[in-house]
Amino acid sequence: MEENNEVFIPEPLSEALYNPKLTQKQRKFVLLLVHSEGLKSASQCAIEAGYSKKSSRELASRLQNPEHYPLVAKAIDSEVRANVERYKCSQERSLATLARLRDQASSAGNYNAAVAAETRRGQIAGLYVDKKEILTGTIDSMSREEVEKKLQDLKEQYSIETTFEEVKELENKS
Repeated sequence: MEENNEVFIPEPLSEALYNPKLTQKQRKFVLLLVHSEGLKSASQCAIEAGYSKKSSRELASRLQNPEHYPLVAKAIDSEVRANVERYKCSQERSLATLARLRDQASSAGNYNAAVAAETRRGQIAGLYVDKKEILTGTIDSMSREEVEKKLQDLKEQYSIETTFEEVKELENKS
């Protein structure tokens, strides 16, 4: 089986990578480092950018150090910021994405997904209000008067036309 040595280099997102003082290898290193975060080590990114395997570990560390390579460190920072901005969640972006998903689902005949996407769009726009009431406390923490008042309120609220019998506690005679 043939090994694929081709490395995918993404398009730059920040203007800092267009600095003419950066070398082609430095640009590749920055792009690989930022866009492969968590998937590749800095040393692997240096090797894939064209640096020597022997010195890749030390060089990757130095390339990220602003004292040694200030333009590369600045380019890394700029590319990270541009990448964060690219994927940042906003109301407008969410509405547009859900509209696109709704239209695709509808075109494919998947009406459940289309309705779900449109419902989420409505929630983002504030058209739907999801009310939840959390009640705390128990009858044990209420006084007798509070319990009687609550029972009377429930009786009136639900039009209950019956009378409550008073329950007397039995004294335990020993």
